[in-house]
Amino acid sequence: MSESSTGQPPARGSAYVVLLAVLIGLSLMDRQILSIIAEPLKHEFALTDTLLGILSGMVFALVFAFASLPIAWSADHISRTGILTICATTWALCTVGMGTALGYTQLVIARMGLAIGEAGCNPCAQSLIADYVPVERRNRAMAIYSMGGPAGVITAGIAGGLLTDAYGWRVALYVLGGVSLALALVASLILPEPKRSSAHADATTNGGFLTLTRKPAFRYIIGASAFGAIAIYGGLAWGTVFVVRYFHWTPGEAGAVFGTLGAVIALGGTWLGGPAADYLSKRDKRWQMWLPAIVILLSIPFSVFSIFSLTIPVLIIASSGETFLRTISFAPLAAALQRLAPDNARARAAATAGVTGTLVGLGLGPTIVGALSDGLAPWAGADSLRYGLLSMVIPQFLAAICCWQAAKSIDKDFLD
Repeated sequence: MSESSTGQPPARGSAYVVLLAVLIGLSLMDRQILSIIAEPLKHEFALTDTLLGILSGMVFALVFAFASLPIAWSADHISRTGILTICATTWALCTVGMGTALGYTQLVIARMGLAIGEAGCNPCAQSLIADYVPVERRNRAMAIYSMGGPAGVITAGIAGGLLTDAYGWRVALYVLGGVSLALALVASLILPEPKRSSAHADATTNGGFLTLTRKPAFRYIIGASAFGAIAIYGGLAWGTVFVVRYFHWTPGEAGAVFGTLGAVIALGGTWLGGPAADYLSKRDKRWQMWLPAIVILLSIPFSVFSIFSLTIPVLIIASSGETFLRTISFAPLAAALQRLAPDNARARAAATAGVTGTLVGLGLGPTIVGALSDGLAPWAGADSLRYGLLSMVIPQFLAAICCWQAAKSIDKDFLD
């Protein structure tokens, strides 16, 4: 892990961004594989939907939130690449360890370890990108990086589903965890640690972060991250289960078909958000937040149509529209945080969004959907999961409102 000797962005910055995108993709892959293997786990360990929701959501979210800010504080003061390598190794080993579980308690322990490892990935990566890439290209860089997230989720669906069908859920965990372990080694050898600016060198307190928290735009972005994550994680955790239950596909079939389609749609939407935000925000900085607000709001009708789809073609069209519009918002939101944060608070800015998004989103989204599915079953019967998923429309709308409100103070809150 070499260190750049100047304050300038290091050479090969784009290549480093791609490697960071792969790492965040692997972290999301290992996190979301649980949604693919949920049905086999339910039957093997006799779990309810509520217990599955807690395992996939609340357990991960609480530990992730507890670990994120201390790790991010360290990343604002010591080697980000070193922390990133340790964290990647940890989540990889815990993914493999989850495959050895013999009961629900062991699944919970492995899931907790996974959360600790993943807590350091996004804060370190976003802070590094802000040093690797100049501000005029940062939306595009964040778009490339953000593409890793949906790519990882999709890979979990395709590879995880096919491996589960062919060899069982335990082998799927061993393989995916092993891939993450190999990439952690690659990152440790390749990623440089850029020299921080003098502003960072002089920072000995949390003043930079406290100043950031006083900015209205920052607070609204955190709110948007939390509400958006509720809807996203609620849908992701139950998406494969939805297709398996209502259309009687196997996990492998659902993951392969919807995963392949979703990969193209999500990656396209995420990439479009970067250049679009770069172009529009040069004309008016408020487009940095207007764009996410508009696309999130437009995604809501597609969400409703996908939930109540009765045929596969309708489901494909509706879910594709929802995915495309949602993912356009990823890069502008990530880049906005880095434009709001001083140098000595970049990792904590990303971590705060990640913590609130994960704690509130992953903690509540899957659990709410699962609890509503169980609670509404006596009234709605087999359709109870549909109504659980329908509840996720509310946080989508609130996320759009938060983005719109953030735009009102962007001019004075941005540092560049």
